[in-house]
Amino acid sequence: MKKVISLILTASLLCSLTACSKSSSSSEFPDPEKTITLIVPQSAGGGTDTQARALVEAMKEVSGKSNIIVENVTGGSTGTGTNQVIDSEADGYTLLMYGTYVACGTMTGYTEGFNKLDYIAGLNVEPFVLAVNKQSNYGSLADLIKAAQEKKGQLTLGNAGATATTGIVAYGLNNVLDTPFNVVAFNGGAELIPAVLGGHCDAGIFSQSEVIANLEGLRPLVFFGKGHSVIKELSDVPNLAEAGYEKLDIPSGCFRGICVPQGVNDNVKQYLADIIEKAYKTEKFQKFMSEQGLLDEFSKLNEFKLFNDKLVESLKPIIKSTGLAKGVYAK
Repeated sequence: MKKVISLILTASLLCSLTACSKSSSSSEFPDPEKTITLIVPQSAGGGTDTQARALVEAMKEVSGKSNIIVENVTGGSTGTGTNQVIDSEADGYTLLMYGTYVACGTMTGYTEGFNKLDYIAGLNVEPFVLAVNKQSNYGSLADLIKAAQEKKGQLTLGNAGATATTGIVAYGLNNVLDTPFNVVAFNGGAELIPAVLGGHCDAGIFSQSEVIANLEGLRPLVFFGKGHSVIKELSDVPNLAEAGYEKLDIPSGCFRGICVPQGVNDNVKQYLADIIEKAYKTEKFQKFMSEQGLLDEFSKLNEFKLFNDKLVESLKPIIKSTGLAKGVYAK
């Protein structure tokens, strides 16, 4: 009997120590010896990567923690990097540069995506631009569409991935126009840009930052956002309504935010959300957003989740119409 009581007491003590250990672990986050890694599921050099690096630098500044890094994990139309985060330890040291592309990837079967992630901070929206090689003969969207319709299936319309938001826009545009283009998916904007600049792809759907960085070689034909771009160099680019396609129902740009795998301690998630908010509000990052034409859409934790729920609902019919939807999203 004494032996049984002794075992029970020992077990209770171990449980108490384990609970204390877990509580201590969350309260001591972040461990100065550990690195916080922000996974970008796209290639280095694209719009998502550029923003991730700017945000990480701001996070270092406001947190005083130097070991925060960006890691690019490409493949699977952003599903590979997303899945790496989902499968990582839920300790707050692995973050995902979430975006509309993850929502698209979830609904097209590349990843369990938003069904296996927790929401830390929503950031902003970057409107898209359709652009061609400056040496081409296409001076307007009408010129490009006319040529595509005359040579059905021969002109290529590139995007950053089949489940990237630019991919959904490309397929959506092509469907509305009765599929005149050969839609080609690249592995991120970093691969799409040289393809268009090199004349290997006739047109591409880009982030504004990608167009700005390559204005010497690209000719923007249409701005997918409402109104006009806030970036001076793109402010005179016509929007869809001005180009004659005001009823086109497609996403105007790419939303981005920060997520973690499900199961991260609430205190750790709050810490990360607060640090990211401070980094987001720094003068340097706000200037970066302004220069890149990013539109403010900041939210934290549950507010971010609610925003994403609405985003997903708005994307469902569009993705279904492309024929790419899988599982419950195809019904």
